[in-house]
Formats: sequence, C-alpha cells, structure tokens
Amino acid sequence: MKNIFNPILLGLFAVLAFAASGEAPPARHPGERDNTATIIHRADVLHDRGTNGRHLWPLYSNADVRLNYFEVTGRSGLHFHPDADHRLYVLEGNLVITVGTNTTTVAVGDFIVIPKGVRHCYDVPAKGDRALLLTFDAPPYDPRRTVNLEDPAATK
Repeated sequence: MKNIFNPILLGLFAVLAFAASGEAPPARHPGERDNTATIIHRADVLHDRGTNGRHLWPLYSNADVRLNYFEVTGRSGLHFHPDADHRLYVLEGNLVITVGTNTTTVAVGDFIVIPKGVRHCYDVPAKGDRALLLTFDAPPYDPRRTVNLEDPAATK
C-alpha cells in the first residue's frame, strides 16, 4: 500500500509546487493600456528585392517618425535635407558615405547621424556590391524639400 501512495503524493507535491511558484503579474499602472505590437517582418517587405528596381521600402510612418529599408547599389547624388536630421543603421554590406567633406566606409552595425542641412551621398565599395540600411527619421524630413547638388545624370 505504501508504494501506491508514493506516486500519488509525488504527483500532488508537483502540482502544489507548480501552483506555488506561479507569480502574479505586477499591478497595472493607471497610465497603462492594453494593445499589441505592430510587427513588420523583413521578408514581407523585401520579398521583391532586386527584381523591381526599387531602392526604398517604407516600413512605418506617422507625423513624428518614418522608417524605411534603403538599399544602395551605386553612387547617389550629392544632396541635403534642410528640414531634419537623417539617421541610418547598416544592416547588410559596406557603405562608402560622404558627409560634408569627410568620406568614410561604414559596415554592418554602424549607425550614422547626418545633421540637417549637411551635404551627403552614398556609394558601395565596388561595382556589384549592395548595402541595406534602416533609415530612422524623427521628425521625418520632407523628400520634396531635398536639395540635389548634382545633376542626377552625372551620377550614373
């Protein structure tokens, strides 16, 4: 009879131990609200990468912030944004970036902040290379106000 009770007692002990270990969630703060996250999967955005000639994929935008994937496959024209800073994070590849009078190469994991009104352009180190960036602009600059300093035909 003793052997029958050992498994039952062991099971009961396991259930009680599990129930006792469960912690109650922290109390809700008065300013807290229920909602869910917006999750944008990279594969859903970049599914046609390299097949449609696009180099900019919008991820998220509102009046306060804009995020894009931005791919560089060759030299961009020299330009500046008069109305907001420009922030870029390198996700893939290497990028040659000129900001003001400085030219440098950045790599995966590097973060770039270009102050508003400062001229800049992008390139890749070698023909056929690609760099994928995440742009984060808060507040967003108005692309219609971008000032191009070179003839676009000159950068081809």
